Formats: sequence, structure tokens, C-alpha cells
Amino acid sequence: MKIRKCQKIVVHLHPNWKTRLKDCSLKPLNEYHSRIEEFDIQFTGLQNHTYTFTYFINSAFLHLFEYAPLDDCDVEVQLQFTKKPTLFILDFALSGTIKIECDRCLAQADLPIKKQYQVFVKMVGASAEKSDRELDVIFILPDDTHINVAQLIYEFVVLSVPGKRIPCITLKDKSICDREVLEKWQKLNQSEDTQNTATDPRWDALKKLKENDKK
Repeated sequence: MKIRKCQKIVVHLHPNWKTRLKDCSLKPLNEYHSRIEEFDIQFTGLQNHTYTFTYFINSAFLHLFEYAPLDDCDVEVQLQFTKKPTLFILDFALSGTIKIECDRCLAQADLPIKKQYQVFVKMVGASAEKSDRELDVIFILPDDTHINVAQLIYEFVVLSVPGKRIPCITLKDKSICDREVLEKWQKLNQSEDTQNTATDPRWDALKKLKENDKK
């Protein structure tokens, strides 16, 4: 199955990417090793064909990574793994919800997501050079037997987080807002404006200019 209209992501990994994956942002793997192994894809012995893998991502998965910008989510990941002689095509389809905190009122809300990403994995020799056309390819060595997609899935979930987290606008539902917090912010801003107006002589000069214009 080929997923169309998907977003390609540029990923660059070191030849020893499996070892570096364990060290990059994961907590000590002696505690989470079995959890990470759930995302291993053993491709040796597989025929050239398309295979489907399903993963369910929640807070337990997010907590495997330090400094995750999300605390909780409920996301299903469908992975279409297409194996060819020296190339693997990974099509990720994410659907579910991520829990975000509003930047304005701090209210939490579940934001629906539906994203698609495509990654290419190519088997090459250790001394092979990468061409400009292959910058969006993950390179692995001929003696590698499996790949781990945990880091990729984590990055795709994080990419689903909007730049501005204002769920009442995104979901068009003002009932999500914490009215009490918004009212306090409004009063605080009004108080600061009043203080600036009373103490800043530039405001007085501006008022005089306006009064002169009216005359």
C-alpha cells in the first residue's frame, strides 16, 4: 500500500545509528530496554513485500524520552514497511489525540491529529558516499539485521504539536478556556496599562498633542 500526499522528513543518522539512538535522548536503557525493543523491525528473513505494523503511543512511551514537550497522548501509528532488495520504504500514518496546554489560559485539551510521513532506509557499504538526491535517506550497513522506529515515531508525534497552543481557536470551542485565568490576566494587563499611563510623561505629551488637534 502506498500512502500518497505524505510529508517527507529529512533524517540523517550516523552509520552506527542504533547505538547512538540508545544514547541520544533516552533514559538509561537498562530500565526501558524491553519497551524500546517493541519498536524493533527485524527485516532479515523477510521477503520483498509490504508489511503492516501497528503501535499505540501514550504517556508511557513519551516518558521514555527526556524533555518531551508532551505529557500525554493517545495516538495509533500504522506503519507500512515495504522491503526491497537494498531499500526499505516506511510510510507512517498517525491518528489520535495529543494533550496540549493552552499558551494563554493553561487549560488542557485533547487536540486531534492526523499526519502522514515517509522515510527511506537504504542499505549501503560503510564507505559509500551520499549523493545530494539521497539526503532524505537513512543509511544502514549490510550487516544490520533490524531497525528501531521508536525515535522516528517520537519525532513525528512531537512534530504534530502546533507552534501556537491555543486549543479554543484550533478547535473553535471557547468552552475549553479557563475564564478565571483569562480574567486575571486581563485585570493584570489593565493595571499595568494604568500605571504606565500615570507615570510615563510621554503619555501626557501625547494627550496634549491630541487636545491641540481638536482645537
